[in-house]
Amino acid sequence: MTDNRPFSDLTDEELSAQLRSRIIPCRSCGSEYHQECGKKPVSDPLAAVFGPAPTQSDGWDDPVPLGVRAALPDFPTDAFPPYIAAMIRGVAEEIQVPEDLPGGLALAVLATAAGGRAEVLVRGQWREPVNLQIGIAMPPGSGKSPAFRAMLRPVFTAEAALQEAAKEKIKEIEKEQRDAMARAAAAQKLARTEDEIAVAMDAVRMAEEMEIPVKPRLTADDVTPEQAGTILAEQGGRLAVLSAEGTFFEVIMGRYSSKPNLELVLKGHAGDRLQVDRRGREEFIERPALTMGICLQPQLLQDIAAKKQMAGRGALARLLFSVPPDRVGFRNTTPDLLDEAVIRDYSDTIMGLIIGLSDWTDPAIIVLTPAALKLHTEWRTEIEPRLRRGTGDLEALREWASKLAGHTVRLAGLLHLAENPARGAQMPIGEDTMRRAISLAKYYAEHAMAAFGVMRAHPLLDKAQAVLEWIGERRDFKPRDVHRAMHRRFDGAEEVSAVLRLLEDHGYIRQAEVTSTGGRKPIVYLVSPKGW
Repeated sequence: MTDNRPFSDLTDEELSAQLRSRIIPCRSCGSEYHQECGKKPVSDPLAAVFGPAPTQSDGWDDPVPLGVRAALPDFPTDAFPPYIAAMIRGVAEEIQVPEDLPGGLALAVLATAAGGRAEVLVRGQWREPVNLQIGIAMPPGSGKSPAFRAMLRPVFTAEAALQEAAKEKIKEIEKEQRDAMARAAAAQKLARTEDEIAVAMDAVRMAEEMEIPVKPRLTADDVTPEQAGTILAEQGGRLAVLSAEGTFFEVIMGRYSSKPNLELVLKGHAGDRLQVDRRGREEFIERPALTMGICLQPQLLQDIAAKKQMAGRGALARLLFSVPPDRVGFRNTTPDLLDEAVIRDYSDTIMGLIIGLSDWTDPAIIVLTPAALKLHTEWRTEIEPRLRRGTGDLEALREWASKLAGHTVRLAGLLHLAENPARGAQMPIGEDTMRRAISLAKYYAEHAMAAFGVMRAHPLLDKAQAVLEWIGERRDFKPRDVHRAMHRRFDGAEEVSAVLRLLEDHGYIRQAEVTSTGGRKPIVYLVSPKGW
């Protein structure tokens, strides 16, 4: 017996039974039994109501990708000299992280060593400092902290060695100041005439103004922009903020104030004159060099982008972003251990580079060979049309990509110093080094598009991706099917509907035109035949 209730009142099982029990006319001739046209009976009862499965000719456009889920290029570890490449691979294997993480940290280490101590002369008045600001986006529990410790250990060891070496000199000058103060105080007591009093006062003032060397510092971690500016001034305009967490980003975004504090980040990258308040007096840093090597959670990328000032003032355009693959769930539990000889070679060379450059007050000027300059010019020529509005693939990242040629020079300078830790400042940068710097620049260009895609992602992106995975090979489905199968992921039917609207807007699904049988029409979605 036929159940004449509307489809919307039927369960899935009842609907399926009803469709199978109905007499389905042939779509070609209208006959119930297909005798006139000789075609086989309709094998898919749903096709009688919803139409046949969609085909390529049904007007489906290619789906618009949801965020950035395309495969990204692997980190070009071979761009580094062998002692660094071996360390990157060894850390990645032992800690079971992608090479992107120790590779990005290796660049931060080199920028810590050379930032503010060297510049690359490109042509004319164009000079690029070699400090970098790097952000590596990885989720919690993915091995950021152990990789951070392994790659940055020689930086902290060198910093401690520099502080120990300066300790005696600081004590010596502090003693000289105390002695000078004592002599000046004694002269004040003995002074009788106006001239003697004036001389004694001058002696006191000179003793008070004696400059005591500060303890050398290369790095900072949990620091405010104001504190970082003071340290930068004390350290001759050089500082690296290195952290396995994204705290510094949160602070400059305005964790403790109503608006981001970007002055230090902007001028510390470009080397523009920076004014700071140090010990109650204003000072100017002529060429500040702020390096950053920070691991941050992907969610923080969206938080950063939510601050209009971060993009509006160009702070994001200065960051080299990396979005490594997530290996959690696929890690080897018994990986090969890092070779002690690799650790020793890496640590000794990096420490030698840091200490060797630590005494440089004015930056060394490194030039390019003609072949390196030619290669860089060709790279700039390749980048330029990609920035064009309407046609360039880098149009959406114009501000960031406009600095890509400059970042390439910085990368070349760091690779050059890493390859020649003893004499790099006196040697020109060669063509092969520039070629490897360009490979790194191409990597960061692809990852920047991924990072900015994450920043601009729809808040329901992850759930939409999960629904796509659930859809799989299905041709059609109902919203309640999604809710039943994935109820733990959603807060309710409204959120399911919002996700389905997102998928429909992107061309993955569309609502079927259901034939009315009385009552409320059931909602059924057809799935794009073009896949994803």
